Amino acid sequence: MGVNGIYGLSGSGMDIESMVKVGMMSKQNEYDKMAQKYTKNEWMKADYLELSSKITTFNASTLSQYKMSNTMNAKSAESTSSAVSVMANSNAPLMSHKVEVEKLSSNAYLLSTGKLTRYDGNGNVDSDSTSIELKNILFKSLTVDTDTKKATYVPLNKPDGTTGIGSVSADLTNENKAKAISFFISDGATLEKDSAGNDIEGAYKKEEISFTFEEINNGATLNDLVSKINAAGLNIRAAYDSVNDNFSLYNTKGGAENTISITTGNDSYSSAGTSNVSYAGTVAARFLDSLKLYQSRDGELYDPATLTDNNDTTDKTKDAGGSALTFAGAGKTAEAVGSYGVMKIDGVVYNDITDNKKTVNGVTYTALNTTAATGAATVSVAQDTDSIIDKVKSFITDYNKLLADLYAKYDEKPNSDYKPLTQSQKDQMKEDQITKWEEKAKAGMLYHDQTLGKVIQTMRDAVSETVSGINSKYNSIYSLGVSTTGIKGQLVLDEDKLKKALAEDPDAVYNVFAKLESTDTTTGSAVYKTEKDANGNIIKVTSESNGNGIAQRLGDIFVSANKLIKDRAGSSADITEDSDLNNLLRNLQTKMSNFKKLMNSFEDALYKKYDAMESTLAKLGMQLNYVMGSQS
Repeated sequence: MGVNGIYGLSGSGMDIESMVKVGMMSKQNEYDKMAQKYTKNEWMKADYLELSSKITTFNASTLSQYKMSNTMNAKSAESTSSAVSVMANSNAPLMSHKVEVEKLSSNAYLLSTGKLTRYDGNGNVDSDSTSIELKNILFKSLTVDTDTKKATYVPLNKPDGTTGIGSVSADLTNENKAKAISFFISDGATLEKDSAGNDIEGAYKKEEISFTFEEINNGATLNDLVSKINAAGLNIRAAYDSVNDNFSLYNTKGGAENTISITTGNDSYSSAGTSNVSYAGTVAARFLDSLKLYQSRDGELYDPATLTDNNDTTDKTKDAGGSALTFAGAGKTAEAVGSYGVMKIDGVVYNDITDNKKTVNGVTYTALNTTAATGAATVSVAQDTDSIIDKVKSFITDYNKLLADLYAKYDEKPNSDYKPLTQSQKDQMKEDQITKWEEKAKAGMLYHDQTLGKVIQTMRDAVSETVSGINSKYNSIYSLGVSTTGIKGQLVLDEDKLKKALAEDPDAVYNVFAKLESTDTTTGSAVYKTEKDANGNIIKVTSESNGNGIAQRLGDIFVSANKLIKDRAGSSADITEDSDLNNLLRNLQTKMSNFKKLMNSFEDALYKKYDAMESTLAKLGMQLNYVMGSQS
């Protein structure tokens, strides 16, 4: 609408809105071309970022496995005895070994054998109860007065059924007396630290496990007790089996230095006597005693107090009169210990084994039983040819897929019939029509793109070039039975040739794929050189040495490819980052903004022009009417 606001009152019949619109068409077309150019470059940037994401994912996850000696030079190992299982890594020599298992290592492992007693809250034993609430297990009765902040309670009986402690109360406002049960656990391996953060010799870390009267009165359970033990930050794990009403403690590490050490907390008395006392340590001792914890080892239950690391004749099993873990009262300690395993490998005795595993010269031996009855095990190490061939096949599949994806973008031709839609065009279309149109309009953004072409060419060069520094005729991917097919460099494998190569040179695949030679001794990064054009733009990045294997080369190439893409399109959707396309997009934004202001000014000028014409015609009309009227 023009400056006068209303048109056509003069009777001129002028459609000023349409006239302004027609007058603006050339300007609008010019602006639309800039907007379409902006959109095309936005799409191109998005395609580059998608390409960068694919390359990054391939390099970080897929390609990494082909750089590893464990996958590209896999070894297998077999044992003649079921008492010993074996696994060989890529460094294991292809030879045989003799293994004897003299003794299995064990972990400190306590199992309860006593049935927990439950109370009904009124001081009576409830033999039918299966409650897991600590309130019914630790106390014959317990009441908590939230107003007076006092707990009145009667602790559970001793394991023999006697008590000795009647009804007492505790002041809940006192931190120590508010504790209903307290004990400390240690795994024997986690050392305490001094003020400087250094280990204190012989000082093992102990963690308190405790519950207040209020926590227990609010429904704390055996499962909560288990959770506190497991969250203590030690190597000790607890479990409660509700089906069998069993409690267990287990040190996840074997060996004599790894223990389950339990120290009951202290009772807290005051001058008020039974009116203000916490039997937290005594309650812990009675509860732990009631569990009747024995140490399980080699399928037997042992008296933890007599069990030694060497399993000598003084060890007593439960059935032979051995006793469960016992506590004399508050502030007392009892513990269970693990034991070392002993293995003899190729004549060398290892007597400090903690987890029944020992790795020697790239072979990991796992003891499953002693070899006293079967005799020494013979272990044979051989190359895992099938696994290596599978990895080469997998590489070819992964490489071909990525190369095909890159070529798909490189060869995708743009459709000149479909350009980015202008806003006025979108306003006349449905959403699904816009989507379908833009799918076709986005095609070919990277058609014969130089940056993408460089990535493809360097990929193909990396695969085809010989790996220098290999003292073998098997020094290229082609020598291993891999060849290319078609003009787009897809790889194919002759499996028989690969098997022959591995038979003649077991390290052939590893050397061709994973060998690493060219590294910067300062940074540890691969060294590569760049070729630039006259304007200083990077046109090619290649390894400084051909001594790197194919997977290593590709990794270097993908790093440099992402650098090229970043220089071209940036590393994110944000256009403030310095790059060719981002700079272009920002410039277009500025041009479009300035041109929009110019269009607004031009539109205002048209309205003013047509307003003036409308006003002039109105005056002429009035004059004409006056003349015609005076003549009549």
